[in-house]
Amino acid sequence: MLLKLKWVLLVILSIACVNASAQTQSWPMRPVRWIVPFAAGGTSDGMSRLLADKLSEKWGQAVVVENRPGGFTVVSAVEAKNAPPDGYTLYLTFNGTMTMNPFAMSSLPYDPQRDFTPIAVFVDIPVMFITNNTIPVKTMREFVDYVKKNPDKVSIGYAGPANQIVIGQIANELGLKFVVVPYKSGVDVTRGLLSGEINAAVDAATTYPQHFKDGKLRGLAITGKKRLSSVPDVPTLTEVGVTKFTEIPQWTGVSGPAGLPVPIRNKIAADLKEITARQDVQQRMAELGLVPTWVGPEDMAKLIPAEMKLMEPIVKEMGINLN
Repeated sequence: MLLKLKWVLLVILSIACVNASAQTQSWPMRPVRWIVPFAAGGTSDGMSRLLADKLSEKWGQAVVVENRPGGFTVVSAVEAKNAPPDGYTLYLTFNGTMTMNPFAMSSLPYDPQRDFTPIAVFVDIPVMFITNNTIPVKTMREFVDYVKKNPDKVSIGYAGPANQIVIGQIANELGLKFVVVPYKSGVDVTRGLLSGEINAAVDAATTYPQHFKDGKLRGLAITGKKRLSSVPDVPTLTEVGVTKFTEIPQWTGVSGPAGLPVPIRNKIAADLKEITARQDVQQRMAELGLVPTWVGPEDMAKLIPAEMKLMEPIVKEMGINLN
């Protein structure tokens, strides 16, 4: 009797393995959605379209980028959460969505750990201090001196809680008083800088190099351990004397809805890892001010709760409220 039971279990296991293999080999059989939580035209959109094109070539099926901006990425997160877990909906995932929103919003319509399947993290996004020609500064030290001489007169824009935290940390360490101006997206921050609506900004160091070349904007300092190859003249915060700054993670990856089959999850991760390691893709990411990295499915699943523990006290201390 026991021997028969073992044979039955082996047969069931064999069938399950065959089904999983067949499922992976047949997927995808139709176009795949790639949801982006920001409007078209920004770096996240451009990066997504680059990867979507590469994945389309590899899979033989279209990967269609869908922009779902709004609600500090909540709109897009709910869209991804409610999709069937069949591999045909992928979600461009930011750490703010998963590890900051839960503590900055009193009623969040998704659970970062319960409602998604982590697939991979593939880039880090350094943050930069940027100014325009509305104030007479060319370096971070000049900027600090100017703000101290003109308290509550210099306006500094941002989009998203991570950038708000960076502003708060720098203001606290250096004793600066800004007029802080929130925007809905990085595209809006750029427009505010170019129009002179604000004097400065803290934003992802991704869309500004061309404006630096034109002389319309200046990069003063950047987060991270080393300078970016796309803007080698912009020093790190450490170089300009900001020594107590706590590095806030700024990563981007991809997730699927909860319940995504493991074989499909692993295939997506493996294909993304191969694509993001290509020289042409890495070069394009560097041009965008992105730092390629790699965190696989299992490690991404561990990263999110660990980072939530890090971010909870910081978000609360900074008084960030996105309600």
